[in-house]
Amino acid sequence: MTRTNTNIENSPSRTSSSSSSAIAQSSSTEPKDIINQNELTIQKLLLELQDDLQQTKDCYNASRDSWLSIEQKSSTLSDENTNSQLLKTNFTQALTSVQNEIDMYKKTLSKISQIRQLQIDIANVTKNHTDINRSHTTRRGLADLLSHMAYILKIWYGNEYTGNCSNKGDVPPPLCSAIPAASNHVCNVGDLIAGFVESDDGDENWILAEVAYVHPNKTKYDIVDIDPEPGKGHYYNINKRHIIPLPQWRACPLTCPQALFSRRTVVLALYPQTSCFYKGIVESIPRIGKDSYSIIFEDSSYNSGYSPEFDVPQMFVIAYKDVKK
Repeated sequence: MTRTNTNIENSPSRTSSSSSSAIAQSSSTEPKDIINQNELTIQKLLLELQDDLQQTKDCYNASRDSWLSIEQKSSTLSDENTNSQLLKTNFTQALTSVQNEIDMYKKTLSKISQIRQLQIDIANVTKNHTDINRSHTTRRGLADLLSHMAYILKIWYGNEYTGNCSNKGDVPPPLCSAIPAASNHVCNVGDLIAGFVESDDGDENWILAEVAYVHPNKTKYDIVDIDPEPGKGHYYNINKRHIIPLPQWRACPLTCPQALFSRRTVVLALYPQTSCFYKGIVESIPRIGKDSYSIIFEDSSYNSGYSPEFDVPQMFVIAYKDVKK
């Protein structure tokens, strides 16, 4: 990790702790081929979605017309037997139209989900390729990759979570934006986390890292710095209490506002154009799913002691934790 923002002083220099683990990435398919194949599939799905959206509109209109027809006929028919039979037929037709509409929504949402997964796969392949060729990674390239990963993070709307825990229904699941991990949460290899590490010169920072190995006792992790300094190691062996898992869902502010940090909350957030988390204050919260938090950071290089407002995606804003206490 190298801090390049000129408004923050005392850039830390870190070297790794010894670690016997390593991330091995092997595949018979070149990353470029996988990315090209996924992008072609995405283009195909987007074209199909155009037709599906028109069909969805047609199904909606059919459902609406069916229910309007029931209202009109029920008010004009005078014969009770005839009225009952016609209404029954009309109700059956209306329910069929509604079911067709629901099926089209499901079909369309399924394709949107496929596109999102393909985007995630592209991001993962790109990130893994970056890990292998880390020395060739530019800071701008890393920033673009992190921005893309934050953008494609799944959005939780409030009723699709079906995981094996008690948080179901409209209760936000663990790791949904501001909702912390469960007390018994164990990170998986490949998970992105904030890790509190110490460099050889004694500087301590929360860095953006990836889990490389989970020790059998589940209380120790080997992590790899997402952005190591050139010529220096980037592996650390740290205790579980020095790790904060990053959100695995974005919360939709319109349907799940309880999963967001409130304004004026003290948080840890990824400082723009760096790979470190710093103490900041939420100045404003997202209004829609794609929005970011607006964060002001504690920064002694400014006369006020705080930086200007910066936009930070939900994926990179976590609860403040002081491990020194």
